[in-house]
Amino acid sequence: MSIVLVKIIVFAIIIIIFYLSYFYLNVNVKNIDDVYNESITVPTLQLNGRKRPKQGYIVRNDLLEKNCGDIKNIMVENCLKYLDDNEDDYMISFPTIADVSPPPPCNRDHSPMLFHVFWKGPITDKIALMMKSFLYSQPLECSKLYVWLDNLNDTNFNDNEHIHLLLKYSPSNIEFKEWNIVEQFSSSDIYAGWQNHDHSYKSVALSDLVRFVVLHNYGGIYIDADVLLIRDMRPLYYANFEFSYRWSFKNEYNTAVLRLWKESQSSELVIRGAINNNMNFHPFNIRKYLSTHENSTRRETNKFIYMFPPGLFDPLWLKRDRKQPSSVLSPNLRDLTDVFNPSIIPDEIPGLDPATFDGSPLDIRYIENFFRGAFTYHWHNQWKTKIHPTSWIGVIQTAYDDFLSGKRRNLYNEYIFEQY
Repeated sequence: MSIVLVKIIVFAIIIIIFYLSYFYLNVNVKNIDDVYNESITVPTLQLNGRKRPKQGYIVRNDLLEKNCGDIKNIMVENCLKYLDDNEDDYMISFPTIADVSPPPPCNRDHSPMLFHVFWKGPITDKIALMMKSFLYSQPLECSKLYVWLDNLNDTNFNDNEHIHLLLKYSPSNIEFKEWNIVEQFSSSDIYAGWQNHDHSYKSVALSDLVRFVVLHNYGGIYIDADVLLIRDMRPLYYANFEFSYRWSFKNEYNTAVLRLWKESQSSELVIRGAINNNMNFHPFNIRKYLSTHENSTRRETNKFIYMFPPGLFDPLWLKRDRKQPSSVLSPNLRDLTDVFNPSIIPDEIPGLDPATFDGSPLDIRYIENFFRGAFTYHWHNQWKTKIHPTSWIGVIQTAYDDFLSGKRRNLYNEYIFEQY
């Protein structure tokens, strides 16, 4: 064999080794603030990781309705399987529409995808968990979360153990904002008359109000503090319709996830209706405000705020409400409290008997397998429940913390360097 041929073979081997190293290590780091410590070890690839949605692609709500909407005949697990396996089917390129701009490129030169959450009182591990889910799941080059606090000036962020890890992302990705009802209601004439009603609300009623006001004034997606973001929301955010989702099996809205455009007709109808109804923003009143008669159908109100099936955002709710009692989910939980259970529950994995299983819950609980396909998970108001490390919520919290400290990748196989 000639020397030239040997050199060619050696060179080819080097090129192959280099290519494979690049492919498996994936050292193209997602930029957060352009300040990194490059001594960090690259986290290993997630073999069942997702791909980010294609730039400019949006959901087809007709196909989501077809595969998830009939809650009497379509089990939530089949809905989630469709969502997980068929993005190429229900996501399409943004159509050309007169006077409507397509989704902007995902970079810091364009307006970000804007999220909102409201919190009343001291910052706890629960509201921090929601913020971490935002950082873990959304494309940080083009996403921003407004955290509306009723006591911003009294909050000591540096001494709060739950928020300290997140401060490096403020204000580029997370911006803390003061909720001031007078300031927000002074921004438009549509709020006229609000002073004539009682507005000394408890936390839940106040958050019902806040979401419609901040979305009318700023636009974006409102997410309740007890909702975890699981998937990239861009295909929903940039779809050419506003949306919320169904209150379990009832023909009413659940506004725990709510997408409205700035100064939209929908938000104006709801705000005016609520002011005329003694400032009542409860979700069960939303359909009434969007219609000229009380017995409005979903078809009528969907023209304003599209009501998605519950499985997309709240996959356990129908089973918990005994409307799909035989549903076999993944994880196969039974009640909304099960995500906080530190022990394995019966039938959590079909065929696995907790009484004979001698391993740890951590051996079977992985964030990658948590309701794959769903866009969010709503855990419903368990504010005082302790987070145990071996519970599903504990596993998820650990994954978030490891990602934010540069120790692991997220579901999209992205990782970040420790900034300091």
